[in-house]
Amino acid sequence: MSRRKVLDTSNSSTNLNSVVLITDWAWMHAKSGSVEEVFDETLREDGPKGVMERFVNVGILCAHVMVAFRPTISEALRMLEGDIDIPKLPDRPMPLGNESYRSSFGSSSILKVKDQDPALVLA
Repeated sequence: MSRRKVLDTSNSSTNLNSVVLITDWAWMHAKSGSVEEVFDETLREDGPKGVMERFVNVGILCAHVMVAFRPTISEALRMLEGDIDIPKLPDRPMPLGNESYRSSFGSSSILKVKDQDPALVLA
């Protein structure tokens, strides 16, 4: 729907603090009221905007870092089908790609992806 990689490291060669997770990026747009920015450009004009917004919001809820905020599979399916309302997106903890979060792990951070094969990012 967005054609973005799960981890965006496009600026990591110049700024090691710029790794962005797609869920953080999509959540930021959804919370700021610009969820259409998540859609790939080819879908913005042609796709059913309401349905696409619903899919993005349910996806964000399903991938929330705090498990308690995630819907069950049956709830997610009912939200996708429009049978039940999608709850307001909860506040999100500090993005995993944020420098403050990563520095708490020290220099052996598991979040170092610069040396990873980009083909492994999306399987």
